[in-house]
Amino acid sequence: MVVDKKTQVLIVGAGPTGLAAANLLGFANVDTVVLEKNQGTSDIPKGIYIDDEFFRTLDLVGLADELAEHCVSAAGVSYFSRFGFCVARVKGLITPNGYGNRSAIWQPELEKIMLRGVKRFASTSVYFEQTLISLDQDGSTVVAEVIDVHGVRQKIRADFVLGCDGGKSTVRKELGIEMDGRSYEQPWVVVDLLNDSDHSPFSKYFVNPRRPTDSIPAPFHGRRFEFMLLPGEDPDEMLEDRSLRSLFAPFRDFDQVEICRRAVYTFHSLFVKQMQVDRVFLLGDAAHLMPPFGASGMNSGHRDASNLCWKLVAVLRGVASLRLLSSYELERRNHTEATIDISVLLGRIVNSRSVVLAFFRDLVFWFLSRVPPFAGYITEMRYIPRAVIQEGFVLRDEARPTKTWVGRMLPQPEVSTANGTTTLLDVQLGKGFALLAINCPTFDLKAALCHRLWQALSVQGRHVVSAEMQPPLSDSYLVPIDNRFDEIMRLHHGEVLLVRPDRYIVGSVRPAELETLALNVERLLGV
Repeated sequence: MVVDKKTQVLIVGAGPTGLAAANLLGFANVDTVVLEKNQGTSDIPKGIYIDDEFFRTLDLVGLADELAEHCVSAAGVSYFSRFGFCVARVKGLITPNGYGNRSAIWQPELEKIMLRGVKRFASTSVYFEQTLISLDQDGSTVVAEVIDVHGVRQKIRADFVLGCDGGKSTVRKELGIEMDGRSYEQPWVVVDLLNDSDHSPFSKYFVNPRRPTDSIPAPFHGRRFEFMLLPGEDPDEMLEDRSLRSLFAPFRDFDQVEICRRAVYTFHSLFVKQMQVDRVFLLGDAAHLMPPFGASGMNSGHRDASNLCWKLVAVLRGVASLRLLSSYELERRNHTEATIDISVLLGRIVNSRSVVLAFFRDLVFWFLSRVPPFAGYITEMRYIPRAVIQEGFVLRDEARPTKTWVGRMLPQPEVSTANGTTTLLDVQLGKGFALLAINCPTFDLKAALCHRLWQALSVQGRHVVSAEMQPPLSDSYLVPIDNRFDEIMRLHHGEVLLVRPDRYIVGSVRPAELETLALNVERLLGV
């Protein structure tokens, strides 16, 4: 077989998920080829929200500052009853990750920023107008056959292939993997506006059972309107000006709006039966589709990339066996299923067309958003599930008598360094594994980092001490200067945390037990 190109990782699809993976792999200097069947990144604003975890990853790869100029950070949500009064208002907030819980973005600009990010890396190449034809695995590599717009075919041999090619994924079809779930017949008209008169940073959900309607902020005074279509309404006719004029009548003077896109959407809740076949992986919409009501589709794709890419790096560098890669699906499936379920449930609750159910829903929303301790559940959007890794690359101590943060994402406070500068925590941790000694001032962390495993993993080590604690004399240290790290400091006082490159906590031990931690991590790595 004649092979035209060889690479370590082949990514099929240059949407947000594929470009997130390419940036993460590029930062690790992994030879990566990205293929996209279209002639460029998308010019359609499909997804509109990214969450705090996505923003945190963009910061890790050096793109957050540029994106911040093109987004509405910490966007809030307001729910309006059919009588026009606000039954619940959720203010945007900065989460323990250090970023807004939801930031409204313009997807075409997001993809352009991420593509520019990928082009920084000499190890990464992006090819547009390339269509995947077939995949063939031989146990040690994968050969992909592709064709360009001129009919020229070529074969690319890769150690691993990531299918990030969307809901109609060719990679998924080549693997013969089916999706379970259901598609919904209910269509919605989606209209994106430019230079809208409403500059509010709030999404507005008009939960009128006569016609549920959403109004969502976009950068630079843009706004998206979503109108549920009613039985008997023809989707094509509802995209015409005369129909849109009627839909917009309660909200805007149609003659004054500037429309940049109009489309009809139907929604799906689907998940593949498996996310990995040997050396080929499915990520993002290629693996799962979900309704937009939890604003989690694009964010779930990012979580897939963030979870998988550091594991590929470890395997390619020879510090982990192929067995590590099986933890990808193990860690991602339960959280993704929970996210799909809450998205479906939110859609049913918010978009009910029953007048009676809508009345009681509004009453419950009003009550829960104003009465402690229920208020935080609504106002802080705690109903959106956060990932907690129960099994996979994690060392949970089920016998521990107190609560633990192990398996969860490490919060990111602002910290003060020993020389008095202030940064976010991730700046101090680097891009890989980290050991954090929590209020252990007498522990010689520098000596501990000489262990062969921590050296092989290029582990960074940092002391984190409370402001009132005597700092270590021989090592550099960090002092949290806000409350995002309070629970970590309380629950893990006197312990050392091992943090993964995707910022999830692997395990916690007393300093004297660090050798045991290393042995257990070696077992998980399969080395």
